Amino acid sequence: MKNILYFCIGLLSISQAVAQTVEWSNQQKTKSKTYYSQVLGENSSGLYLARTKNSDFREDVLVEKYKSNLALESSVNLFQPDNSSIERVIVIEGGLLEFALSKNTTTQKTELILVQLDNAVSPIGTKSLFAFDGPLGSDKKIQIKASADKKNFTIFYLCQASDKTKSIMSVYGYDQSFTLKYNRKFSVPYSLDDLDLRNMECDNQGNVYALVGNPKEGKRARDRFLTYFLYTYSPSTDNMLEYAIGNDSTVVNEVNLVVNNYANVVNVVGFYSDKNDRKCIGTVYYKLNTKTAEMEVKQVDVIDLSFSSRIAGTMLNERTPVLSDLYIRKLVANSDGGCTIIAEKYSESKQAYTYTVNGFPQTNYRTIYNYDEIVVIAKNADGTLRFRDFIKKNQTSMSDGGYYSSFVTLLANDKIGIIYNADVVNDGDVMLTTISNKGIFEQKVLIKSMSYYATIMPFESRQVSGNSAIISTLKDRRFCLMRLTF
Repeated sequence: MKNILYFCIGLLSISQAVAQTVEWSNQQKTKSKTYYSQVLGENSSGLYLARTKNSDFREDVLVEKYKSNLALESSVNLFQPDNSSIERVIVIEGGLLEFALSKNTTTQKTELILVQLDNAVSPIGTKSLFAFDGPLGSDKKIQIKASADKKNFTIFYLCQASDKTKSIMSVYGYDQSFTLKYNRKFSVPYSLDDLDLRNMECDNQGNVYALVGNPKEGKRARDRFLTYFLYTYSPSTDNMLEYAIGNDSTVVNEVNLVVNNYANVVNVVGFYSDKNDRKCIGTVYYKLNTKTAEMEVKQVDVIDLSFSSRIAGTMLNERTPVLSDLYIRKLVANSDGGCTIIAEKYSESKQAYTYTVNGFPQTNYRTIYNYDEIVVIAKNADGTLRFRDFIKKNQTSMSDGGYYSSFVTLLANDKIGIIYNADVVNDGDVMLTTISNKGIFEQKVLIKSMSYYATIMPFESRQVSGNSAIISTLKDRRFCLMRLTF
């Protein structure tokens, strides 16, 4: 019988590993100007890391280049056009692509600038891609994505139309030399403030898929009562199609998409409730055939209370068996055309405290960040359940933005690896949970606290190849990189 591997298709050619290996870079003293870091990616020339003093990475960015053995090769201030803010940096085989927003002093319009850099992070070309038609939203959310094979690049955004009750949906497509292939604009009958651009991806054929939320029953987007639509644009047919996600009896409160270039499908998956809240009564699962543009599966399933009760039983603060506050952190495309949901229970709370200044009592508030259980739900191509389980995790921190919380996902050898800090406040272990394609969970200590102090920074880390991830780490209270290879 044909053996089907149910995880990421790009990993099928990788040989089976029997263990994980850990490599370290040299340790560096953490400085205020380079407090935050972000793994940009890796090519045959080396590994690239961005470092800055601000978590938004929009200006004064330092790029460090490492050799394959994680030895630091160079440290360069990233070139930035005048009066601009950096939007995104993508690593390709020939170097880096830097995208920046800049205001043209002549036309007074905001432009998207492309800076091409070589493998030494030196600029070799700069050009203006386009000017925006109208005001962007307050978050300036612009989706800039590359296809898996890095041969197609798509830029997707929403901006305000001249009629403030409407918006413009714009999509630009480029080839790998950044020659414009198409530019299409579509009118949307909602104001910009009422729209939620959740995500956008493009496949290896250059087709575009975007998830956008519209207000439902007259509600505004800020009330989180939205109905989501999948918009697909095909350059070959020049058609923009719209697919509603969910139904009249469901309120989809969390949703995302994943492109499967091997099976030629797009999966849209999320959680729903019966009213406008963060409860997760069940899942929605949609499968779009990208060749025929047919939505082949529309599945809405209730989450069994016996499963959610198991999770609630591990949590002291959970009083109801119904799941809530689940956020999708990763969708994994499975080789059969289905997908695996990796979600995390996340919430914030405020705590008041009183202190005295010159004899007068003062009141202030601090934020408590709670990153709890990881829920894993695997779906077959037809939407039926393959397996589901959860990883017990309780990470609570205060006034730190949850910087050391959450987890890193590594996909390799038909397995999923979940890496996280067991204790984000004290000197705890770093844990690794491995999930097989049959739903078998195995947990072990990846780094023991008795060996040395180590804390990973999940939001700064990234998978950079078919079987390895680069993880930003504080080791013995100094910054270094860790390469975990399956």
